[in-house]
Amino acid sequence: MKRKITYIIFTALITLSSCQSIKRTTNNKKTDSTEKTQESTLIGRWKLVKLSGGIIGKEQDPPMGQAIVLEFTPTEIITIINGKETSRTTYILGKGKSIHNSEQVPMIYTNGNMSMGQSYHLQENKLGISEEFNDGFYYSYIKINSEDDGLLRE
Repeated sequence: MKRKITYIIFTALITLSSCQSIKRTTNNKKTDSTEKTQESTLIGRWKLVKLSGGIIGKEQDPPMGQAIVLEFTPTEIITIINGKETSRTTYILGKGKSIHNSEQVPMIYTNGNMSMGQSYHLQENKLGISEEFNDGFYYSYIKINSEDDGLLRE
């Protein structure tokens, strides 16, 4: 069971931040499904503290022994597991339709793929990211210091 949960989390993280990096130039035109925005408060390091959803649909802690951190730069999302960078991907922020809401919501689009995004919600030092498909996960993060690798130390 522990192995399945770890596999699901790992697969979800790969979806969020694929290993490919595609450079994309953005223009200032609005498309009918997205509106490009910048959210400076998203920039920084975010530690995964809870996740929920998937097939089992219950809230759970990150896998034991894994400190998972997302670092948002102005153009890239860097995934860091146990202090080591595991992937880096480009992203664009915009607005799009969510399966959880009838209104346009803030979205993160990775690798220039504007058809498949993840909705996000920022509130002070808390970030929630929701996968936009049935049985998708909702990830809860807290903002950490830019030098913090997310590992617990005694």
